Amino acid sequence: MARFAKRAPHAASAVPSSDVTCAYEAERAARIASNKARMMRLGLLDASAALSQAATAARVAARHARQRRAASPLASAPRRAAPRLPPRRSGRLTGAAPTASLEDESWRATAAPDDDARAIETYTAEHRAALGTSRTPWVLFVDGYDASGARIYDAQRGATCHQCRQKTVCKHTSCGGCGELRGQFCGDCLWMRYGENVDEAVAAGDAWRCPPCRDLCNCSFCRQKKGWPPTGTMYRRAIREGFESVAHYLVLGADAPGAGTQEEAAEKKEEKKAEKEAEKEEDKSDAPADAPATPPLQRTRGAKTYPWESARRVRARGEAR
Repeated sequence: MARFAKRAPHAASAVPSSDVTCAYEAERAARIASNKARMMRLGLLDASAALSQAATAARVAARHARQRRAASPLASAPRRAAPRLPPRRSGRLTGAAPTASLEDESWRATAAPDDDARAIETYTAEHRAALGTSRTPWVLFVDGYDASGARIYDAQRGATCHQCRQKTVCKHTSCGGCGELRGQFCGDCLWMRYGENVDEAVAAGDAWRCPPCRDLCNCSFCRQKKGWPPTGTMYRRAIREGFESVAHYLVLGADAPGAGTQEEAAEKKEEKKAEKEAEKEEDKSDAPADAPATPPLQRTRGAKTYPWESARRVRARGEAR
């Protein structure tokens, strides 16, 4: 056998490539025709054509609208810029004066901006008669708290308290007068703010009336509607001065806002001022003649300064040595 003799062609290569291509194209054409017929039966071709026509019409309408706006005389007019509002800033950061609170006595004789007659906080005999009482004490920070002492909040199962405005899972009151959400108080708020037991209020049923119905509500919303400042955390102050709750402190307290007329409040303020002046004069008279002059509101002991100490306490401490 010659070294460079030609080999016999393979059996598969006996079929011409043009015949294979023609068979594939025929099968492909048959599948396309079958798919088109199926789409025609389902109505997909008509829906596709309708969508294409709608999209084309929307593009043409948008182009015509842009052309009309560009041709209108108002298009060349300058657009008016919106007024720029001043940015909001925290009053604490900007150094603004804080709003009046109950710790500051200057607000007591100040009327509201609209000169409302109720802007001056006053209470009558009806308010004193409407104050709530309780036969049994209420234990704070137990109802609605878990084993670790954290309060349980639940947006689905909880109820909103009118005072603290928290949706908690605990006992709440229901007012028999208004029957609204404002008559719903949790046990802790009802005890600290009004001196009432929520169990007794629930047991009373429809006979119980909520503090807003009795015109005794001291929540921030109700007080601001009357032109009065919010009370803040006044419960400790009320208990420290011997009152049952914040409501009792406001209505019955001798030094509370609204106790008495404006003239009586002014007289009490003058009496306190006179007492302070008398104490200052007594401190000056008790000081020895050769005592060195000390700047007011500043007493020194060694290298430390105690601005809150009076001259009498400084001298008493020095004599004790």
